[in-house]
Amino acid sequence: MDFLMYYASFAVAGGVVSTWSLWRPAMNWIKVNKPESTINRFKWLNGTFFFIMSIICAPAMIACLVYEEHFINNFIKSLLKKDDKK
Repeated sequence: MDFLMYYASFAVAGGVVSTWSLWRPAMNWIKVNKPESTINRFKWLNGTFFFIMSIICAPAMIACLVYEEHFINNFIKSLLKKDDKK
């Protein structure tokens, strides 16, 4: 039972750090450079989904935090891919 408490605290803390360090800068870039993007209308949904996935994949998010700039660039490209098809 102690292991689950430790892992849960690690996962939630990792989710908060990942969301703050990866998702927030990507959303700020999109807000400034692509204000007409549909991702700006559903920012809360995107943020919630990112946070939940960061909690689930907490150990894998360590690698994303190490290569932060590369992750943010590819994350922005994947979010804007649907807008580019229009």
